[in-house]
Amino acid sequence: MAIALCNPEIGLWYRDIQNRLFEVVAIENEDAIEVQYYDGDVTEFDRESWDLLCVNVISEPGVSLVSYEETFGEEENSLTDKLKPISWNDIAGEIEN
Repeated sequence: MAIALCNPEIGLWYRDIQNRLFEVVAIENEDAIEVQYYDGDVTEFDRESWDLLCVNVISEPGVSLVSYEETFGEEENSLTDKLKPISWNDIAGEIEN
């Protein structure tokens, strides 16, 4: 069995062999390691799978991994519904007025 380059620690950032960045967000009974990737995806590894990963500890990328729903809430999810496309004709009309 291969040994991981480092043990998982909550709050630390890692880079895997595929150059993906992730943070360990939870460890349950040393058997389940929950991680959140830089793009926001969340997944879980069992200890055996973690030990097979080739990961290195890295410094924090500097961007918070808060999901859109947590940041803006349900009300703001309809923001794209409120946006209306404009055309060059609309812009010309605005300039003339």
